[in-house]
Amino acid sequence: MRVSKLLLAGLYLLISGMGFAQADSPILSCLSPLHKLANPKFDTSVELEMQSDPPVLKLFTSENGYISGILKHGEVPAKIQELFPEKTPEEILKTPWRDIAPYQQVEILKAGAASKGTSFFQDRKIPNVKYEEGLFAQVSKPTEFLGKIYPEGLQSIWPKEFLKGPIEYMGPQNTPQAVELHFRIKKPSGETSREARNFQELMGIRPTHQHVYIVSPIPQKKLERNPKLIATQNAEFYRRVNLAAEITAVMEDGSKIREKTFGKGKEQIYFFGSLKPENLVKMAKYLESKGKGEPVEPLKDELKIAWVGFRGSDKFDQPNLMGLEFRSVGPKSDLVLYERLLNTIQKSWLQQRTGIPLEKINNWLEKEYSGNYEKALKDNWYQKDWKDVVAHSPKELATELGWWKMKGLERRFGVEHEEVKMLFHDWSKDPLFFDSPEKQATLREAQIRAVRELKIKDANIRNVMRTFFNQSRLYESVLLSLNPG
Repeated sequence: MRVSKLLLAGLYLLISGMGFAQADSPILSCLSPLHKLANPKFDTSVELEMQSDPPVLKLFTSENGYISGILKHGEVPAKIQELFPEKTPEEILKTPWRDIAPYQQVEILKAGAASKGTSFFQDRKIPNVKYEEGLFAQVSKPTEFLGKIYPEGLQSIWPKEFLKGPIEYMGPQNTPQAVELHFRIKKPSGETSREARNFQELMGIRPTHQHVYIVSPIPQKKLERNPKLIATQNAEFYRRVNLAAEITAVMEDGSKIREKTFGKGKEQIYFFGSLKPENLVKMAKYLESKGKGEPVEPLKDELKIAWVGFRGSDKFDQPNLMGLEFRSVGPKSDLVLYERLLNTIQKSWLQQRTGIPLEKINNWLEKEYSGNYEKALKDNWYQKDWKDVVAHSPKELATELGWWKMKGLERRFGVEHEEVKMLFHDWSKDPLFFDSPEKQATLREAQIRAVRELKIKDANIRNVMRTFFNQSRLYESVLLSLNPG
């Protein structure tokens, strides 16, 4: 009996596509695989930060296809001349970009960067480059990509079908040795994330970190009817999306919740970190101003730094849009799990079915905070300074840990394990739990057990947190609130 190569390739992809998803993951049990958009109205974009290895450099070329497209002033620096000892400057400028080696391309791009004249924070774009129309890729194993199976061997690839937008430097040094490309297609966000990984596999590029954009229209009419309440409802959804992203990173990826920075003092740059309470409020104020018809300043990157950043309408090429930038999908993340999470978040937000009814949001605000949404949003985000977390920790936890050990929390965990703050956060006024004494009791009991575990010398923080998330049902509650049906 003969079996076609195409069928074998399909079977291979079916098996490999199953991944290593944990069968007992709350994502799989709490979130429906059907909770996704059938026909998305907007593109989903994935930012891919990659080293400029040969497969990556093949994806783009100079503005005119020649070296002169980068060195536009017609001058060949001495360092570039050394790369081509047998050519005159005129011959170098006329050399096709495709004909030169990757190391030569990088050096020429460096020369182009030196004459750019603007900083990374003013303009991240690499000057004078564009995506290739088409290229050949050496596919190492059968790979499915955008509905087509590419067999092993030399295959034609058309980057401009899915790579759109600017080609950018990855870091503030403006070095072309690492770049950021924008993978953009009209599919549900979870599928787009998976297709971006398939694209890297197809090209022979190592999997990298992903920033997945989930785009939605600003709910203008709803905001105009009740600016404060609708803005609070969306900000509260945004808080839970961040919480879900952080817990997922700990539970599924074994990650820590910590900041990543470059430089020191005034020169320090934040690359990654948790949502700040004041930024949660800024997001709500931004939407409230939209509802009131007040002028708003462009947000730019102001609310970017979080496990899930928030983007205003100035970020997008269509008017009146807002976006969530899901920034925690790592190179080893299980995309079977993340696909379901991303699809759920996208559909819920687009439909404005944010998991907690407006009436309950209003009751929570009035009962617990007398309508003060700024205080409500700040108080119920766990990610504060250690001193603030300790000062507002439930008495039972302070008693359980003891005064001298409570004083040493920041010293012991610092910025390396900020997820531990969840164990000391007061969840009793959280909008998911404020009206349920039973859920509050379950959470408090799990907190006390976790704190007892922490007292053991050399306690495994990840195991303590995993047990807490399961026993408290916090992970389950947050996921279910993102998937209202």
